[in-house]
Amino acid sequence: MSYTRRSEFLPFTRPMVGQEEIEEIIDSIQSGWITTGPKAARFEEELKAYNGVPHCLVMNSATTGQEISMQVLGLQPGDEVITTSLTWVSTLSTVVLQGGIPVLVDIDPRTLNIDPAKLEAAITPRTKGIIPVHLTGLPCPMDEIWATAQKHGLWVVEDAAQAMGAHYKGRKIGSDPRSVMTAYSFHPNKNMTTGEGGALAFHDSAYAARIQRLRFHGIERDAWKRQSKEGSPHIDVVEPARKANFMDLQAAMGIHQIKKLDGFNQRRSQLFRRYLELFKDVEELMMPWEGDGDHAHCFHLFVARIRPEKAGMDRDAFVAALKEENIGTGIHYKPTHQHSFYRDFYAKHPHALPKDGLPHTDWSGERLFSLPLWPGLKEEDQDQVVAAIKQVLVRS
Repeated sequence: MSYTRRSEFLPFTRPMVGQEEIEEIIDSIQSGWITTGPKAARFEEELKAYNGVPHCLVMNSATTGQEISMQVLGLQPGDEVITTSLTWVSTLSTVVLQGGIPVLVDIDPRTLNIDPAKLEAAITPRTKGIIPVHLTGLPCPMDEIWATAQKHGLWVVEDAAQAMGAHYKGRKIGSDPRSVMTAYSFHPNKNMTTGEGGALAFHDSAYAARIQRLRFHGIERDAWKRQSKEGSPHIDVVEPARKANFMDLQAAMGIHQIKKLDGFNQRRSQLFRRYLELFKDVEELMMPWEGDGDHAHCFHLFVARIRPEKAGMDRDAFVAALKEENIGTGIHYKPTHQHSFYRDFYAKHPHALPKDGLPHTDWSGERLFSLPLWPGLKEEDQDQVVAAIKQVLVRS
């Protein structure tokens, strides 16, 4: 079969926003409530119902949610938190900004997620908690993580920025009270979007008032409640805090996106599995694991890894060649400890890295790349992606 290069560039992802969201945004503008208001509160209720969590508060990003979680849990300078390097930098930065030290352990090379067998060796008297990252939308093996945390009196905060709609042993991510908090993201490349934004789910009602304060100037009550007919215009700031509120304009998208999420994820699963079938004879690439009944993927990303010794090129040359074929890719992620800030950070805190390093993280970090995957991707687009990859590999 002859190969024809795509005429237009195909990005690795694209948000799916429909007419319902557009009309709801217009309604918000016309109502006068464009910042935090009743639709944001409604979206919080729908998030609680969807994820099966008792409390869920929205804010400007999942990063802010995790930063607030560290503050609420009382992380102090020098305290240690165990996590993974194969993640976006915010997972570590929210610990560092609170004065903590992210202690890194290696990944399971099959899943790209944190290896629970590595946790025990990383625990010290200064360890306070564990942040597992459900990378690509594939749930971590939480039972082992929770068991280790309980044994040592540690808290668990789940980084579920990529895992809206994923399940672990039949429960939505974040719904199990063995994790004290869970952060979700609604960035445009996520499975559902509000443009920007995130949420923090939690199980202890005692945290609610403080999280609400910390997302908006340290004020006790939401602005829209103060400005209602029954509200009082007087405010009281009880502690210094950030401005990280979530707008009704964003919620206007969210209240429709969350209704579509399961359908989005179902379509993602079809495309994910179709990639697996199309690549089954391509020995130059290592395919991702699709999960199982216990680890029910939400198929946020399709992250493959190149085998340079078979492909005749490294990952960077490979993705550059695909770009020339008008095929977009992503890199999720460059291991965090390889960024310049964290190279310097771990040079000052060498005890926060394993003595034998992070071999599986480094190996995968050099080889991984994300292929186009979103619900609106057509089979013919997918066929062109696969054809372009085979063409690049043949040329190498």
